[in-house]
Amino acid sequence: MRVSNRTARLGAGAVMAIALVTACASPPPSVAPPTVQPTPVITPDPHLTEPATADQVFRAIRAGDLDLQVNNATTGGPDAALVKKINAAVGNWPLVISEYRTSAGLRAAIAWDPKKAPAQGNPPYAFVGLNILVEFGPVTGFPTAPDFTRQKEAGGIAALLDPLLWPLQQRSVVPIATRTAPPVAVSASASPKP
Repeated sequence: MRVSNRTARLGAGAVMAIALVTACASPPPSVAPPTVQPTPVITPDPHLTEPATADQVFRAIRAGDLDLQVNNATTGGPDAALVKKINAAVGNWPLVISEYRTSAGLRAAIAWDPKKAPAQGNPPYAFVGLNILVEFGPVTGFPTAPDFTRQKEAGGIAALLDPLLWPLQQRSVVPIATRTAPPVAVSASASPKP
């Protein structure tokens, strides 16, 4: 049997058409498309700078998950080291936020020594950072270790203050762990020589 040239050309044309269609079709993706990186979120620095205000600290405590009640506020005189004192309560226990003009003025006014335990007339918890003093608990009698609820409230206060007033110092009947460690002091002998 004889095959005509026309049939052979049609067969060859069909093969060419299939090759063309295959060549023009989009190839399967060999590489996954690049993933878009999420836009970085800028985390604001919560640290306050001196001079911090009692109002800034009060607002931070108010935003926390504590049972905060406000009583009153007083101001110091124009030349006094004390600028403002906010008297409040957390769970019916006194909370006093005092703002001083400078951190040096605060430490001089209260004779602050975080290494000493609270004495008679001191609250069970006192926190100092920058120019701010925060006292928690009654100041009558000799401070004793409070119950679990009060310790938890003091821990909540310290957790709110720590990122704001870093490095936070405390004088407490039961020490509260803070999240940020104070900077390591470098002695003069350890510094490099010029």
